[in-house]
Amino acid sequence: MYLLIEITLRELSPTLVVLGRTASAAAVLTPIALHRQALQPLLQRPRAVIETVLMQSTAPLLLLTVGQQYVSAGIASILVGAQPLFVALLAMRFAPQERPRGRQGALGLLLGLLGLVLLFGIDLRGGYQALLGGLLVLASAVCYAAGALMIRHRLADAEPLGVATGAMLITTVALLIPGLFSLPASMPSLPALGALLVLGVVCTGGTLVLFYTLISRSGPAHAALAFYLSPAFAVVLGAVLLQEQPAISTVFGLAAIVAGAILAGRSQKPTVL
Repeated sequence: MYLLIEITLRELSPTLVVLGRTASAAAVLTPIALHRQALQPLLQRPRAVIETVLMQSTAPLLLLTVGQQYVSAGIASILVGAQPLFVALLAMRFAPQERPRGRQGALGLLLGLLGLVLLFGIDLRGGYQALLGGLLVLASAVCYAAGALMIRHRLADAEPLGVATGAMLITTVALLIPGLFSLPASMPSLPALGALLVLGVVCTGGTLVLFYTLISRSGPAHAALAFYLSPAFAVVLGAVLLQEQPAISTVFGLAAIVAGAILAGRSQKPTVL
């Protein structure tokens, strides 16, 4: 996903990238959701749906895409991969039943935070743009974590397909006018359009349905763990396809964050509805 974002950003603005991926995802998901009548229950609680979608979809997609203008795909994937750590931290205050437990949970949080310190202290110290980009991507991970908790506690009984479709529709409407004002002067290339289409249909629409299903069945912490291998693949593919050269600190930071996320997530008891 992060490599596709990097490819699309070469020709499109961040707002247009997010609009393109949510609109294409909505175009695929909406007919299916209407056929299964998955959207009707959401119409009964519009405030909860809109607030949750803005936190879990609109805000993090924008933050991630803007931030990735200044950091590599590998670094972006690692920072977003810290999402389980933020689920654990936020759960301490807002969802006690989801918080990490025991020494294993505490060790996981410490390892994950150490990995973040390595990334920001070494990999992102090259200038204010790199630091800003890293902070924006990290903020997107916090939004994803907060949104996952909100889905679990406010929309847990809604069908995941309906929640994912609603998220894509609301985000598309919210970004439609800003996106139109950032249209490029010329038609983007076929590789950029192809990357945007795959990014929307597969990496956004399909992934969200799966993610929301895991949240409703196992809780936000365990759902986030399902994607902890993504950063490693992004670092490797970035090095192979985009000639990104990960530093040794990146590797150690990745290892610490992934290990911390696994420990923190496994210290929690999965709650199956």
